[in-house]
Amino acid sequence: MKTNKIMIFGALLLMIAVSSCREDSDKLMTYDHLDTTSFNKANESFAEKFKVAWNGLNQNYALWDYEAEFGLDWDAVYDEYLPQFEALDKKETVTDDEVLALMTKAFSPLHDGHMAVIFNNHKTGTKEIMFNPNGERVKTRDDYHIATTYTPSLKYYSQVANGEVETDSEGTPRVKEYSTLVGDLMKAVTEGQGTGLDWVNTKIAELSALSAPTAAQTARLDSLQSLKTALEAIDLKQLNAATAPTMINQFNALAKQYASLQVPALNYIDPNFTEFGMRVKFALLKGNIAYFHYSKHRLTPYIADAVAAQCFNMNEPMMKKHVQGIKDVWAEWFSTVQQLHKDGKLGGVILDVRGNGGGMKSDAGFIIGSLLPEGGAPFGYSRVKRGTGRFDYSTLSLNSVATMPDDEHEAITEPVVVMTNCMSLSMSEITTSIVRNMENGTHIGKRSMGGICELSSTNDTFSEDYMGHIGERYKTPVYIYLPRVATFTLKEKKIVEGIGIQPDIEVNLDEAKFKATGQDTQLDRALQFLRTGN
Repeated sequence: MKTNKIMIFGALLLMIAVSSCREDSDKLMTYDHLDTTSFNKANESFAEKFKVAWNGLNQNYALWDYEAEFGLDWDAVYDEYLPQFEALDKKETVTDDEVLALMTKAFSPLHDGHMAVIFNNHKTGTKEIMFNPNGERVKTRDDYHIATTYTPSLKYYSQVANGEVETDSEGTPRVKEYSTLVGDLMKAVTEGQGTGLDWVNTKIAELSALSAPTAAQTARLDSLQSLKTALEAIDLKQLNAATAPTMINQFNALAKQYASLQVPALNYIDPNFTEFGMRVKFALLKGNIAYFHYSKHRLTPYIADAVAAQCFNMNEPMMKKHVQGIKDVWAEWFSTVQQLHKDGKLGGVILDVRGNGGGMKSDAGFIIGSLLPEGGAPFGYSRVKRGTGRFDYSTLSLNSVATMPDDEHEAITEPVVVMTNCMSLSMSEITTSIVRNMENGTHIGKRSMGGICELSSTNDTFSEDYMGHIGERYKTPVYIYLPRVATFTLKEKKIVEGIGIQPDIEVNLDEAKFKATGQDTQLDRALQFLRTGN
């Protein structure tokens, strides 16, 4: 009798264990590729989508020890939210907002700065419902609004009355800038002074004033009026990542149709500018302080000819001008810094990465790498996962970026300032880390976003590193964009994901003052530091 009781009690324990067991096998599932074993059930079930995401992260996420510092219990997340996703499966209709709301609750505690979780909604046919935990977290920052609307302006500093910009021999302010951002290229046509629509309106007025126009003039007037209508219909408020391809095609069609009118700024826009378009600004400020702003780390395609041929349609005549335009601004900054340094006249360097969301690691060699000795610059340590266990991590290894392989450049010993805000991410934070590690480097502005873990553009490394992409975008019902390494700061050996890098000198950007006059209180503080040392 006693034996039977023991057997019954053991069976009950086994049933409890089985019923509460999570489907987290100790074998590596191929969550990185389209695989029916991993993803098939998730095509028709929200609960199965959640299981794929939970298990995929459980095996491949790089930061579980870091998350433990915030008190995250990943097993408790499974227990709490699986029943809620199962409840969605029982509903006849499920809106995208309902799915997003539950995804937000389940995944918001995670801190990886780049991570994006994407589910499809098989009940509505929506292919992508995306949640980015860090993107939501940064919205709580006190400088979020101004950081997302900020476009650096040097107009205030170029004014003669202000006298902040050095002038050339002809008295012209030493300022140079160029942009291949899709919004800027289109704005030059729709809102530019003396270009695009403004130019078209002037020509229409001139032709309309003619008392006896020729047939050719009448035909030209008709074309200009038709173009005017088309340009006025362009609504840049609708421009975003999703609409950009269509708007670029429509814009290029207008440029081709009305090419004979030779409208200034109405030129071909390369579709790859949605990824590789960028804005650069250089100014030589009083005291020979060389200021350089770049909106993205996308300089490499403009400086390296072989990369340009891979990234852009160089058969288009305007592409050479665009590529050279970006390259010229960088070259002006680089040569000015080097010459002033060699002459003993350089007052300092400002690297402005406010709003810079990162990009290509190779850019480091042309920017921060051009200020350093050859041989590479360490910025931190990294590790990868070495097994399916939640805490199966490799040892730390030193992580570096290449410096500029140019015999003509010399290391800069004068003060270097890097400026950030809450929208400075990824490569901008690597640049910031390098500056902070320099004896002559200082970090000024607001705390960066917090997403420094190195990325991989493909999921080919999954099988060797047990980490990286989960699923394939547009192909699997679940896709999670993940870095392939965990990155630690150089001196403290700390992770800054979801938190960011705190500046040495914190200063707010006065939004009202900036919008009213263009005066930049963060730039003012950087100039004060370079000129006074405090």
